[in-house]
Amino acid sequence: MEIKPPQLTDYQKAIVYSDARFTITEASTKSGKTYSHIIWLFMKAHEKGIDHDGRSYWWCAPIYNQAKIAFDRFRRYLSAAGIYRFNETHLVIYCPNGAKIYFKSAEKPDNLYGEDVYAAVFDEAPRAKEATWFALRSTLTATEAPCKLIGNFGGQSNWVHLLKEKAGSDTTYQYFKITCWDAIREGIITEKEVLQAKRDLPEKVFKALYEAEASEDEGQLIGYAAIKKLFEEQELKIEKRYITADIARFGKDSTVIMVWNGFTVIYVKALQASSIDQCVEAIKSIQRLHDVDIHNVIVDQDGLGAGAKDYLKCRGFVNGSRAVKIKGKEENFANLKTQCYWKLAEMINDELIRVRCSPEVEKSLSQELEWVRLPREIDTSKITILSKDKIKEYLGRSPDYSDALMMRMWFVLKPNYARYAVR
Repeated sequence: MEIKPPQLTDYQKAIVYSDARFTITEASTKSGKTYSHIIWLFMKAHEKGIDHDGRSYWWCAPIYNQAKIAFDRFRRYLSAAGIYRFNETHLVIYCPNGAKIYFKSAEKPDNLYGEDVYAAVFDEAPRAKEATWFALRSTLTATEAPCKLIGNFGGQSNWVHLLKEKAGSDTTYQYFKITCWDAIREGIITEKEVLQAKRDLPEKVFKALYEAEASEDEGQLIGYAAIKKLFEEQELKIEKRYITADIARFGKDSTVIMVWNGFTVIYVKALQASSIDQCVEAIKSIQRLHDVDIHNVIVDQDGLGAGAKDYLKCRGFVNGSRAVKIKGKEENFANLKTQCYWKLAEMINDELIRVRCSPEVEKSLSQELEWVRLPREIDTSKITILSKDKIKEYLGRSPDYSDALMMRMWFVLKPNYARYAVR
């Protein structure tokens, strides 16, 4: 069987014929990224001089429906040949040389562990969890197989965007950025259509989808530049110290303890699967080490946190409690947590907060702060933010670091809170 590759643009050829084992492509919508990667995976499954019998080739997408879209496109291209078989239930294409091309959903990372996978495409990777990449990368180890990751720009702290940094120092990786203007030059889309899209769409949406550039979501409360600035070094003056602690409520959540010097986080400790006793002892030890007054210690009072508060006799933070009155007036926030996140966003955007932490914590916290957003449906009478469960769906974990950071705002909103003896 002889295979004749179709006509490709210059940038498609650069990606398809790259010598790098892993390529990361952030590209404009409708720039031909899916088509070129279909061609690449097809060519890998029909490479000359190789016995393909029993070999698997994977196309992965964040959800089943996206995987099926690619499967249907593949099927339309190959049906006319009359020598391919298709399993529409399990989304598998059986090639005449014995190779099998699978179309898989990345919704459950555990389903991406397998054997005999000799090439893979991770479609719309920025919309999937990082854990799915870990699973896929592990599967490719046995065969040392190549993989291509593609998608629109997913955010400054998105794991795919951060993965491109490897391309700067590791020849195993290569990064490509394809904009709508590149696609216009190659004749993939027309300038008229792009200019119309620019008029029709909000600037932020257009920049992300068509120019593969950083642009905050419409409801995003904290800007990318401000998040980056958060971790810059700044001269430290001795100020009043505080401890904020987000106590784990579920098995996979972490207990995060932060020590503050004024508005600078100077120490971060995360505890995995900790009991109330372990949390209390850790907070007490950190409190003594950093000389923090117990009245400047606050823990979230939901779930196990209530027990920790009782043991420590410190401040308690109730996420769903009523928003604090400011100068005697009620503010239109649905609850205290929303009010504190709103204040946190304001202070981070004004560059009033700094965080000193490890690169791992910086990465996690940046991702979480990027998801401090208003929901799509906004009730201006009672402002809310995106729920913790929604953020967990995207990140694959709880936003424990940002919650601990947010709780510092309680002391800003209640600066004179105390018990006084009046004579």
